[in-house]
Amino acid sequence: MRGTIRKKFNRHNELSGILFVLPLIIYFLIFQVMPMLMAFGISFTDWKIIDKPKFVGLTNYIQLFTDSYLYPYFWRSLLTTVIYILLTVPFSIAITLVVSAILNSNIKGEGVFKTIFYIPSVTAGAAVAATWKFMVDPQYGLINQILGTNFSLLSNKYTALPTLAFMSVWGGLGYNVLIMHAAMKGINKELYDAAAIDGAGFIKTFFKVTIPSVKPIILFLSVTSLIGGFQAFDQMYFMTGGGPNKATLTYMYQVYNLVNLEIPNMGAASAMSYILLLIILGVTAVQFFLARERGEDRE
Repeated sequence: MRGTIRKKFNRHNELSGILFVLPLIIYFLIFQVMPMLMAFGISFTDWKIIDKPKFVGLTNYIQLFTDSYLYPYFWRSLLTTVIYILLTVPFSIAITLVVSAILNSNIKGEGVFKTIFYIPSVTAGAAVAATWKFMVDPQYGLINQILGTNFSLLSNKYTALPTLAFMSVWGGLGYNVLIMHAAMKGINKELYDAAAIDGAGFIKTFFKVTIPSVKPIILFLSVTSLIGGFQAFDQMYFMTGGGPNKATLTYMYQVYNLVNLEIPNMGAASAMSYILLLIILGVTAVQFFLARERGEDRE
């Protein structure tokens, strides 16, 4: 009798659990999986919206790589994105480590500083872009007022991308610090005590104890920052429009341009999206492989 009641109770719990997650599963299938599958199919077609899709096989993929007349900005947008990643990811990780280590040294007002750092991460991208655009304005911007100049950082092809990269590092610092600081809090205090007994100062302890202990988190933040870098779009859209002279034309902005032509090229845009997916998967796989190899070598 008790066994029967227990089975019914377990079935009821299982059914309740399924009903709770079912809306999320349906949402995921309809708004995530289905569009991805549709985009994959569209990438093999010539579809200009105004007519029916025409199957062309791998033509879109081949032309993106080889036809500089039809797609003159494919390689340039990819190169710009790679440069943008090189400007953001290493500096973002380095600053995150330093700030997190300082917060982990039991300074006063730790919670206040974490809140201040995290505010940009929860602020709308459009609001952040508008604020920074005003700050770097050549006439009324705070930065030029302080420096006593009227130089337009966003209108110069040599400074526009680094400016956006700096803005990205600043905007993502709060999230990265929150994750990294939590990881540093979990480091065994005996390791720090042993380092102190050996006479290690803050810098030596940082490199010999802290960094080795948070390497998995460094890898995690590197991967997420890398993915975010490849998908960079908001700052370029709101602040530069891909200019000046295509200097900030990132990969995702070029995908957006293909969709927003007078006659949209949905096939090529979808193909570019899946090429990006393969690039991200490949680079991420290499990162994990190298991290594992280094771990095995040290063991």
